[in-house]
Formats: sequence, structure tokens, C-alpha cells
Amino acid sequence: MSSSSQFGHSRIGRYARQLDAGIGWLRFQGDMEREYALQIDRDERRPAMVSAVFSLVFIVLFGISDFIRLPLVTRFPDLSADMWGILTSRWVAVLFLLGCLYICHRQRGVSRAAPLSIAAVLTLAVSGAVSVCLYKRNGLGHAEFAQLLFVMGAFSPLGLRFRHSIMLAAGVVALTFLLRYWLLPAELREQQFDAMLLLTLVFAAVGGYLRERAHREQFLLRGILKEQASRDPLTGLANRRGLDEQLETIRRQARQESQPVGLLLLDVDFFKRYNDRYGHQAGDLALQRVAACLDAFAHHPLDMACRMGGEEFALVLYGCGEAALKDRADTLCADVRNLRIDHATSDICAFVTVSIGGVLLQPQETAWSALDRADQLLYEAKREGRNRTSVERLLPMAAVA
Repeated sequence: MSSSSQFGHSRIGRYARQLDAGIGWLRFQGDMEREYALQIDRDERRPAMVSAVFSLVFIVLFGISDFIRLPLVTRFPDLSADMWGILTSRWVAVLFLLGCLYICHRQRGVSRAAPLSIAAVLTLAVSGAVSVCLYKRNGLGHAEFAQLLFVMGAFSPLGLRFRHSIMLAAGVVALTFLLRYWLLPAELREQQFDAMLLLTLVFAAVGGYLRERAHREQFLLRGILKEQASRDPLTGLANRRGLDEQLETIRRQARQESQPVGLLLLDVDFFKRYNDRYGHQAGDLALQRVAACLDAFAHHPLDMACRMGGEEFALVLYGCGEAALKDRADTLCADVRNLRIDHATSDICAFVTVSIGGVLLQPQETAWSALDRADQLLYEAKREGRNRTSVERLLPMAAVA
């Protein structure tokens, strides 16, 4: 891949590239899927609590309705087995849902929100199915209407992923079928209601798919905005903010893997003269070509090319030791010169050139300190005549450990 095509590819950003590629199969490429899974784990906690609260309120309201419609208070405790079944299903569901709420409230770290949400709604569905079947067996009215309310309630919570929505819908439908065929005689089973249950499964699948698709699009749009805030609009490289945000992640990974991290700081020589001679538009084009050349050196996923501001750039190289850092700096310096961008007002060359200072990041060193050391070496390269590199010599060779 050429430097220019690589540069164009990097300017788009990985979130925008994923959005352009489409998310019809509800699956992102590479590490982005893992990033999305971590994000939705955090996002599902609140909907899980809403599901549990909703289910709890629903069961309590139907429990109050039972006491109003059925002669439970006057006959208690001399109730029929079916009436005891209704009460038992209600109290078991209430206790289980309270337990779900407690666990979800105390949840920290890795999320279990989706299983809790599914368990809460399945509890609602089982309690409803048991109660309604016993209603019908005892000739009580509005049984099918109550069952339909429970089924509708099972699919009301938002925030579940598509596969979780399918699992939930299939579980509700399967449990309702099983309980109806176990507790009700054949003459009390209505085929129309069974058809409605199957339709709810279809609607739940469609709703779950559309919900997750919209959530994934929002995730990508938020990522695009974040990338734009951390990127330089002219060159498409990371800006200083992006470097500061990413450098700690790079350093932490390097410590875990005992890898060195190199930092190159470069400055376009006599760039003010270039702007004065050729104009700012030509200056912008020159900076873009230099940025593309710089970006071509970022091979590793943790490498990072950055525009610090004006004509100053930085390059972070993961797993790059002292000898390799010197070689990369010299090659980069030559590659920029070989772009053959005319610079008639330069004192040292007929083309645009750069001066480079390079250091290896030290253990526990701050980003500011590393940049300051690289900046001193950059000015050393300028004092020695520009169009050259000055890389720190370390004995013994330093590595981030």
C-alpha cells in the first residue's frame, strides 16, 4: 500500500470505516466487537434494573387484583390447591425479583445485567402463565387477557442485545406453552392464543434486531465524534490530545510485555519560509504529504503518528529498541527528503526536509517528560545543521519494564 493510500485510509477512522462497511449481521470487525461488548455490559445494567422493577410492579398489581377479585382474604387459610398455587407463584416471583434487584444494584466490574434481566422477565412470564392457567381451570374471567398482558410485559424492556431478546422471547413462549399444556385440559386451550404467542416471538425478534442495530450505530457515531476530537483535521493524524490519551495505554501494555517504546519528535525545516514563498495552501499540502510519510511508519497496532501543532509531528513506535529507533529516524528523514517537495528558500536543501529527535520512554516516566527530552534532541539536530536526526544513546539499552 502506498503512503498516500495509507494516509487516506487512516484519515477515515476505524469507527467510520465500520459504519461504511455496514452492521447488517450485528457484528463488528476485530477488536471493536470486544469494545462494544464491554460498552453494552455497562449500558445494560440500568435496563436490567428497570426490567426487574417493571416485573415486580406488574406482579404486585396483579396480586392486588387477585385479592379484590377472588375471595382470598375471607377464606384464608382454607384455600383450594389452585388458589394456593396462585399465591405461591406470586410470592416466589416477588422474592426472586427482589433478589435480582439487589444483585443488580450491588453489581460492579463485569456485568451480569443481561442474564438478570432475562431471569426477571422469565419470572414474570412463569408467574403469569401459572396464574392464568389456574384462573381458567377455575372458570375465572379475563384469563386470556391477563395472559396477553404478561406476554406483552415480557417484551417491553429495552437495552437487551438481539440474541438476548431471542433467548427471552423463546423462553417465554416455550414456558407458556408447557404450562398451558400441563395445567389445562384440551378443551380449555385456545389455538388462537397459541398463534398469538408465536407472533410475539416474531415481533420480539424484529424488535430486538432493530434495537441492537440502532444501539450499534449510536456506538459508532459516538466513536466517530471521539475520534474527531482526538484527530488533527488537516492531516488526519492524532492530535496532542489523542497522543496524551493513548500514550498511557501504550506504556501500560509495554510494561506488561516488557517491550521498549520509542518516541520520535520531528519538525519541518524552515517551514515559515516555505509558507511565505509558496503560500499557506501549498504549506498545508506539504504538511499532508509529510504526515502521510510519517503515518506509513506506524505498522504496529500500538504505533501512533501525531501532529503536535504547526509543523511539528510525533511518532510513537511500540517494541522499538535503541538501534531500531535510530534506523527508523534516519529512514524517515530520508523519506521526507525523497518526497522532493520544492523548497527554494531552504538553506540546506532544494527540497522540504525535517529534523528529528528520538528517545526511548523510561519506566514510570510521564509523557510530558519524554516529549521534553525528545524536544531537546530535536533542537540539537537543528543546531547541528537540520535535515538530520539526533537519537538518545542509552547504556545499557533502556526498555519499558
